[in-house]
Formats: sequence, structure tokens, C-alpha cells
Amino acid sequence: MCANDVLCAGAEPLAFLDYIACGRLEVPTAALIVKGIAEGCRETNCALLGGETAEMPSMYAPGKYDLAGYCVGVVEADQILPRVDRIRAGDLVIGLPSSGVHSNGFSLVNKILERTGTKLTDRAPFGEDGCSSFGEELLTPTRLYVAPVLPLLRQTDTVRALAHITGGGLVENVPRVLPAELAVEVDFSEVVIPPIFGWLAAAGNVTEREMLRTFNCGIGMVLIVDGTDGTWKERLAGEGAVLLGKVTARKGDAEQQVVVRNFSVAIERSAAPYRSKFPVKPSSNGPAKQPSSISYKDSGVDITAGDDLVQRIKPFAKSTNRPGVMGGLGGFGGLYRLRDAGLKELNDPILVLGTDGVGTKLKIAQDSHRHTTVGIDLVAMCVNDIICNGADPVNFLDYYACGKLDVPVAAQVIEGIAEGCRQGGSALLGGETAEMPGMYAPGVYDLAGFSLGIVEQSRMLPKVDTVCPGDVIIGLPSSGVHSNGFSLVHKILEFNGLTLNDVAPFSATGKTFAEELLVPTKIYVRELQPLLAEDGLVKALAHITGGGFTENIPRVLPADVAAFLDLAEMHVLPIFGWLARAGNVTADEMLRTFNCGIGMMLVVATEHRDTVLERLEPFGGRMLGTIVKRTDPLGGRVIVNGFEETLQQAKATCTLPKKRIAVLISGSGSNLQALIDATRNTAFGIRGEIVLVVSNKDGVFGLERAAKAGIPSKVILHKNYATRELFDEAVSKALTDARIDLVCLAGFMRILSESFVKRWKGALINIHPALLPKHKGTHAQRQALAAGDLESGCTVHFVDEGVDTGAIILQHRVPILRNDTEEALTERIHRAEHRAYPEAVRLVANQIVTLGGEGQVVWN
Repeated sequence: MCANDVLCAGAEPLAFLDYIACGRLEVPTAALIVKGIAEGCRETNCALLGGETAEMPSMYAPGKYDLAGYCVGVVEADQILPRVDRIRAGDLVIGLPSSGVHSNGFSLVNKILERTGTKLTDRAPFGEDGCSSFGEELLTPTRLYVAPVLPLLRQTDTVRALAHITGGGLVENVPRVLPAELAVEVDFSEVVIPPIFGWLAAAGNVTEREMLRTFNCGIGMVLIVDGTDGTWKERLAGEGAVLLGKVTARKGDAEQQVVVRNFSVAIERSAAPYRSKFPVKPSSNGPAKQPSSISYKDSGVDITAGDDLVQRIKPFAKSTNRPGVMGGLGGFGGLYRLRDAGLKELNDPILVLGTDGVGTKLKIAQDSHRHTTVGIDLVAMCVNDIICNGADPVNFLDYYACGKLDVPVAAQVIEGIAEGCRQGGSALLGGETAEMPGMYAPGVYDLAGFSLGIVEQSRMLPKVDTVCPGDVIIGLPSSGVHSNGFSLVHKILEFNGLTLNDVAPFSATGKTFAEELLVPTKIYVRELQPLLAEDGLVKALAHITGGGFTENIPRVLPADVAAFLDLAEMHVLPIFGWLARAGNVTADEMLRTFNCGIGMMLVVATEHRDTVLERLEPFGGRMLGTIVKRTDPLGGRVIVNGFEETLQQAKATCTLPKKRIAVLISGSGSNLQALIDATRNTAFGIRGEIVLVVSNKDGVFGLERAAKAGIPSKVILHKNYATRELFDEAVSKALTDARIDLVCLAGFMRILSESFVKRWKGALINIHPALLPKHKGTHAQRQALAAGDLESGCTVHFVDEGVDTGAIILQHRVPILRNDTEEALTERIHRAEHRAYPEAVRLVANQIVTLGGEGQVVWN
């Protein structure tokens, strides 16, 4: 199906990926399937590069599976088909025979078998040997047309278009390659329709129109060739090619583009031997009546709905276009021109193919009727994989399989796919929608995605032979569970008697389990591409998916080294703390099932560590460990330290009662905004909410931020109070009245009185734009530059009676650049503050850090 579609673009199939989804993986069955895929690839001279196997027990019954495939072909731009501008009236329409039903119309086939009480093990009356069963005949493989047709395309100039006769039959597939002003007249008087179609027509009393728009009826590929060139006869003589008709001028838009003549004669000739097996039944109420005709729609497949979906999603696909995209949806294959892709600097471009699905995360979307984000997951799982090869993901295809096509639902899913493509810089070239009522229950669908990337050979990753002891491992945070481990998630929910509509106790904003679990997989393309554009900065990337840390990291390491991870300070997302606690899941099982808060890992040479960390710090990048020499050949490839304690901390804090937080401001409130965003994002894990904003100035932008976020605010003007103590007393009363547990100073330009500090001791924190104890007070950046410091940063500390002398909770460092200015350094430190302050608030609100009796920081 895939290679034939690629051929219709005039392309030679080069590479193939498969996707197998099942309820329970039966290895012998899967091996037979892949053996068949490999055989098809050999016949088309197409390399089977890999694939994805998804085991989803909650989606598929035992013994059930679905398949999707992705084929990449190559063609010179001047040989792309169809050559619509060269098709003329008088050109010939040539048909190549099919091998049988091929791979379309089986919902109708199953309906006919069901109505007639026919079993797949019954002998098929139309079998050539007289012994084969219905199952054997119906499983005759789809014919591959690459070998006979490709030489005709490469060695002659006669072919104007190719049309693969799949779902929609002749009447819907041939128009896809015709200009609007032309039609084709097809004459079946000399066509021998295979007996299997005659049996189907007779057994199902299927109308001629329904046969033509559902099945290939014996013609699997149509060629439109130059009407003055007879080369096709010589080249295709041994392939069963027949002259079907000619291209004609279309008399108007009302005329069909495919006019079929004498089909009734041909199909009746094929059906006649079987008519007696399905006689007209007598009626007790009058004349005998023919059994009712079965249509494709009767079997549960609505072609019109599929057409409606295509029209809905065209704007989504168009919104993802990038240089290189040719055409739009509706062709047999998506076209992408490398010359226009902005990749001219590549001397030895390598194509990288990736495929993946979303797994049983889909079941959560379906059960909760939330379909808008799983498309992002689909793209993320694919593009995050191929960027691990250093590739720029340039385009994407999707596969959507369902029992009954619900157009609004499918449109929501594909809109999400388009959003994922925009985030990943990929063009959505097209896809496939399969409606299979016998395979999927109503409301159930599965997704597969296929991504194509390009990378210069010299920049391919991983550079396994360069990874050595001393290299560092840097992690980028995940957004949640991503798209792996959901079978275990379902089991934990079931074990605890919870539903998707229940409020998740770890949620920052009271969201349901469905809402929290459907947070889309993070796409790392934008963060990583600038690093990959520079030679040598990154040695390897590991996407932390199924298999977690323990199975994904070794995939990019040489055999003689191991990864040593110190996870004692890693932030385990609250959702993983809750899953571990609610499911009594061990630390080892967590590490080999979930990402636990790290979605991507980088291996970097020591000399590039600071550069990479500086680039990735805005995205939460942090050191996780080092590469070490492997001393035991049988030992683990990933050595983990400190994770049990970290996980225990997440389990203990993920559902703590929320602290009531107040933020004191005097200006624009940029740190206030960072705290608002963080406290409302479950991934940050802050067990607290901002319930009050206090400003000592009226009309500042920070008050607008509070109002927009729906947070109560109070303006207490210091100029209205005779003394600092009276002002502080008014502020303290406002905090007490609001039952505040934690006070955060965020650009609050007032020196607090000793009595205020003592009242809120241990519950009062501040952020300062310097690496304390250096450069206290105002103009800290100016002080750092004047001192000739090589680095500055920010410090979050408990507030005591002195000026910036309280116990330090944490610091974020910012390098001072050559010829730095105060303004530029200030801006970079502000960005660091927006990351540091939420982290510190989490530590204090979650009681991980407290202030000791001697004024020191105590780590709990």
C-alpha cells in the first residue's frame, strides 16, 4: 500500500518503517508479520530500517493487532507525477491487474461474510485450486507495482500519471491525478473481473456503483500514458496490462471525471456462477424480493465522512508548511523538495526516519473526551527520537485508525498533530485515515506517526566512539508522564478505585486525573537545534521513553562505559511521587518505566559543559552525572545514586496541604509572574498557592498581573504612615488576616523593620541579584562589573534583620561576558531569577528546607 502510493508520485521507494500495535505481544506472530514486511521491501528494493511495536492491553483484545507503514521515496523534480499539465484528451488509460481485494473494502467483505453465514475456514468457490479457504483467498497479498512500472518511468517519457486503486475504487482515485477540465472513459467490456469480486457482488447483492467505489474490481493500478506512444504495450505485456479507455474533454463540472461503460456486463459475467447460491427468497406477503443490497456504509465505513475530514484539516496542515513543501493534501504521497528546504550547506545529507505512537494514553483521551493534545504527543514521540540522531525533523505523516469515523473528534486530534508539527518545525504533509468497525469499538482510535529528518553525515549522533569517561550527562525536564508507562498508570488508578474525573491530589490547580495525565509530551527540538548546529558540543542524546533511564541511556553508550547518575537533587515531578506511593512502585521500577521528570539527556565533553549548561539553563537543563569506565562487563550500564531518597521526598510532599503565599511588590512584578506561573503548573511541584499580592505603590504593572490571574491584591501606601514600623504593622495585619504561611519579597523596595522580620521569621524569603555574600544592597550588577567578577547570578535567602544577610536557600549562577554592560547582565540575571525563585519556593513550601533555630538552613 505504501510503496504503491509512493510510486504514484514517480518516486523510487528507498526506505520503510513499520508500526505494530497489539494488546499482548505474541512474538511468533509479530515475527511472521515482520518477515512479510521484509519480503515486500525486498520485492520493491526498499530498505526496512526499523519500526515500533506498541503493546497496549487496554486498547486491543488478545490476538488483535493493527499495522501502519511509512515509505520514503526519491524522485527528480522534473519526473514528479502526475504531470497534470501534459495530460491531453486522447491519452490512453491503462490498467494493471490486482492480485485480489488488496487492502481496501474489508469492512464490506466482513459484512457480506456475516450476512451469508460464511466462515473464513469455508472453502472458497472462486479459488483457483478449488481447495483454498475464504481466509486464504482474502489474505492474498496486495500486488506491488514498483518492479514493472519503475523502469517504464525511468526509461521512457510516456507516463503522465499513476493512480493506485485503493479505497474509493476507480471512481475516486483516478480523479486525483486529472486536471478539472478532463475526464476518462473506461470500458470494461474486455476486462475480466476476478471471480472473488463476482462472489462478493452476488453474495452481498452489491450495486455496481458500490462495487466501483469500494473495490479495485481487478484493476490495482491505472496508468495514463501518451496517446501516441505504444511503448507501454512492449514494457508491460507480461504484466497483464489492458487498455481501459481514453482521456476525454469534460463537458462541464456536472459530468463525472470517471465514466465507466459496460461494467454491468463485466461484473455479471463474474457474478453469474454464484447467483444460484444466493437465490431470491419467496415472500409470504407477496412477490419474491431480492435480498437488500449491502453498501460500504452499511458495514460501518462512511466515505463521505472521510472527505469531510480532509476538508476540515487542510488549514491545519497548511499552517505547518515550511520551505520545501510541494502541493497539499489529497495526493497519493506527500512531496518535499530538499533543494528548497534551507539545507544547501549540507554536503552529505542523511535521511533519518522515525515512527512511534501514543500508547494507552489514548484511552485516557477517549474515556475523558479530551482529544486536543494527543496529536502533540504523537509528533513529540517521533521528532524527539530523530533529533537524537542530530536530524532536523522536516516533515511528518500521521495514521489515524478508528472503528467509526467521528469527524469532529478526528479533526481535534489532527489539529493537535498540526500544533506539534509547528512546535517541532515539521511540515504535516498528509496521512491516512482508516475506518475499521471490525477492529475498533465505537469511540476508540489509535494513532501512529512518521517523521523524516535530515542531518549532515559529519554531525550525525550519537558519536558513540567519542563518548568516554569524564564526559558529563545533562538532563532536560519532562512535562509529565509523556507517552510511556500508561498501562501501569491505568492499573494504579484501578487499584485505588479512582476515575479519570476524580481530582488529582497532586494537582497544582485542582485538575482531574485526566487533565493532568493528558499534559502533552514536551518537544525538545527548539531547545536542542542551536546546540546541534555547532560541531562537537553534543556527543549523544537519549530520549527517555519506554524503558526509562535504564534502557534508553545505554543505547547511546559504547560497551566499555557506564552512566553514573547522581539524582539526589533531581526534581521528581509530583505525578511520579503520587504514582510511586499509590502503586507501591519500587524506585527501580519507576526508573525503568517512567521518565521521572527528565525527558531528554545529553552527553557532553567536560570542556563544553559550562557552555551547554548556560544554553540549556533557561529550559531547566541541569547536571545529572558523568560517564565512567565500566569495571564489570556484566554490571549495569546505568548506575544511579540518590534516587530512592529523592523519590521518597516526592512521595512525601506530592499531596501536602497547600501553603498560602503572599507576594510583596513595588513595581512590574516579573518575579511575581514567574511565581504565579510556577504555582499553577503541577510539574513545578509547589505545594502552595498565591492568595494575596501586596504593593506599596499604586498603579504598578504587578497589580495588573495579579488582577489578570484573579489574585486578590492590596495597596498599602507607605507614605500614609508616619513610621516604618506603622507601615510594616499594616502589612503584617493584611498578611495575618489572609492567613498567610509564606511571604515572598519580589522587588519590594522597602527595608523591613526588625519587628516585622521577627514576626515572619522562617516564613519570609527574598531574591537578590547577586551571588551573596558578595555585592549586597543596591546596584549589585554594577558592583559585580566594577569588581571584575567572572560570574554573577541571583540568591534566594531567608530574610533576617540585616541587609541581604539571611541564610541562603539556593543560588543560580550567570557568567559575566566580555564587554558586558549593566543592562545586559541585569537582563540575564532576571531570567535566572525567574527560574531560581520558583525552585526556592518549592523547597520552602514543601518543607524540604526550613530555617533552623540558629538562623541556618536545615535540609529535611
